[in-house]
Amino acid sequence: MVNLKLYVIKAEGGLFVFSNENIEVGINLVYDYKDYKVYRDSFNQLTTLVFDINFEDWYEKGFWDDRYICYSFLRDHEVIANVSVSKMDVVINGLKKKAIQIGTVITHPDFRGKGLSRALMNHVLEIYEQDCDIFFLFANSTAIDFYPKFGFESYGESQFKLEFIPTPIEKSTLRKLNCSNEEDLEFIKRMVASRRPISEQFGVSHNQGIFMFYAIKVFPESIFYSHEDEAIIVYQQEGHTLHLYDVVSQGDVNINRLLNHIATEQTESVHFHFTPDQFTEKAQYEPVDDNDDLLFIKANFFLDKISKFRVPMLAHA
Repeated sequence: MVNLKLYVIKAEGGLFVFSNENIEVGINLVYDYKDYKVYRDSFNQLTTLVFDINFEDWYEKGFWDDRYICYSFLRDHEVIANVSVSKMDVVINGLKKKAIQIGTVITHPDFRGKGLSRALMNHVLEIYEQDCDIFFLFANSTAIDFYPKFGFESYGESQFKLEFIPTPIEKSTLRKLNCSNEEDLEFIKRMVASRRPISEQFGVSHNQGIFMFYAIKVFPESIFYSHEDEAIIVYQQEGHTLHLYDVVSQGDVNINRLLNHIATEQTESVHFHFTPDQFTEKAQYEPVDDNDDLLFIKANFFLDKISKFRVPMLAHA
């Protein structure tokens, strides 16, 4: 095990730079450097290399906020490994919890096998373990043996599907939101900032940065506002299946009525990408697809592994 003992050696533009006696000489650690362009550019180069993801436009639009923090190792001022935290609130079985989602766990191919990710994970967990109730993350099949070493347990999620035949009602006045328009983006951001968690079984709030990443990078053509439902709806119709990804509102929304507003004549079923509290008794459920990332949780409270839930997709870091 690599023990991370850090010592401040200098400050650069408000950033603390550390040295570590247990990591290879010449490797230092920086954190919370989103406004420091040299390190941010290097971080983007690494994420582009490994994940084919670049965060620069997310930053430039002002959506990389103070709730997403990178902890990175540097070598010759280049980011070679990273673990990020996303601060948010979650509701689990009706109880509000302070949460940290861990993401963007990454090491440059040339520096793997040196214990860098392990050291960063230990460092992040030590920093936040007194300030949150639950850590969670998603890992692909190549990393499922890594996270239990830090006390994480795997949890099987459920995917919920509902046979649905639309009932003829007056259609909602849907307005497609344009993610290239600053006013629409600001409207989405305000709605998400004050949203009601989509589920009392597992819902998320104060995660607007992550939501806005999905808005501009993944679903820019699939975000609508329903005046009748007073809600932002993220959905796609694929063949006979309506995929409902999120419903952002300040109050309760009648999901059955909402579905009738957005379903088409082709709709035969609805696939929920969150826990649909109003339909958990009616919907069919089965384990999430084997190709999906596996959920890992480390909590300071009991969480029933038998419970059927799904972390909202648009909250995944």
